[in-house]
Amino acid sequence: MANQQQLTALLQKFADDNISKEEYTALISYFNLTGNDEEVLAAMDQIWKNTTAEVWHTEEEADHFYQKLIHHQEFNTTDYPAPTRKLWYCIVVAAAVLVTLSAGLYFYTDRELAPASERFAQHDLRPGGNRAILTLSDGRTIDLSDAGNGELAKESGISVTKTKTGQLVYTVNGTGKNGAQTKSNANAYNTITTPRGGEYKVNLPDGTTVWMNAASSLKFPVQFNGQQRKVNLNGEAYFEVAKMMTKQVIKGKQVTARLPFIVETEKQDVQVLGTHFNVNAYAEEAATKTTLLEGAISVSLRSTPNNIHSETYELRPGQQATLNGSSIKVVAADMEEAMAWKNGLFMFSGQDLEGIMKQVERWYDVDVVFSDNSLKTQTFKGTISRFKKISQLLEVLESTGSVHFTMEGRRIMAMK
Repeated sequence: MANQQQLTALLQKFADDNISKEEYTALISYFNLTGNDEEVLAAMDQIWKNTTAEVWHTEEEADHFYQKLIHHQEFNTTDYPAPTRKLWYCIVVAAAVLVTLSAGLYFYTDRELAPASERFAQHDLRPGGNRAILTLSDGRTIDLSDAGNGELAKESGISVTKTKTGQLVYTVNGTGKNGAQTKSNANAYNTITTPRGGEYKVNLPDGTTVWMNAASSLKFPVQFNGQQRKVNLNGEAYFEVAKMMTKQVIKGKQVTARLPFIVETEKQDVQVLGTHFNVNAYAEEAATKTTLLEGAISVSLRSTPNNIHSETYELRPGQQATLNGSSIKVVAADMEEAMAWKNGLFMFSGQDLEGIMKQVERWYDVDVVFSDNSLKTQTFKGTISRFKKISQLLEVLESTGSVHFTMEGRRIMAMK
């Protein structure tokens, strides 16, 4: 049996029209195996990402690929038993998403309701996109969704520019005498806020790049000064911190050291020197999660009158610190799940419906209510593109047979 990597490689060769007869035989044989639907789906999605700008393939596109596979013109396909239609039907249905409930998987064909994409067609909602509000230090606001490309503002020796790709770039134009900051820019702060249904990418004045998720805000100085760089985050963001050096006097000697970068949230501080990490610190979530991808960071509780000497936790790449209440726990991270939002995906690995619908609320700018509180604890596993219309997401959740939805404007009700 081919492993996942081999299967993906065989499908890629087939998609590139560069597959040998022996490899084609192995590929067809693998499609005829039972119990490997998830592996085939994962391989299809991977080669789809390599060949198209779309994140996911539609049912029609997947079926066209299947027909091309079993009717290969170069080889005599009658020599190979074609994959069963039953298996392929499951793959096609799962092509947009694979969603399972602990009790089992039930496709929508077994339900009496029309698919959500039909029921909500007239009032469907599109997913979020590049939307944010920039608040300058003087109180002026700029709607980045409507702003044209080019320079948006100048203040305190900084140019603020919106690029053609829809990201915000801060450029230092100059400083005071001998490189010192002027009094006017030393205390100047900007705030970028993404609404529900928005996300945005920001290049900070020090070169640090920040990807902001929906319903988040980031406050930062227009120029970093002193012996540390500090920003304040509410919501979720992924950071790629630029390395900066500074001169310090240690034990009477001047040494060159990295300038620390600190992310403050309501409950914790994350200190880094130069690294890639994700912070999920939504106020409505029970826990704050910090996931390290590269480099090194330390996580500690915010200092308060009752908590002056907080213990610091060091993270290594692949670890996640979860702050729940006043307790921090460091565990191995599910990296794909932690980074799913930045990669354009919803990814659920046993999450309850209440948590899932909080993500839906933030990304589609809707309000969700439950007709029965027992629905909130239903757990789901699966992956779907964040760039599907909301009806498509609701439809695949309904396909489990455990929940269905009604929609009125931007109000969604989850029902049994």
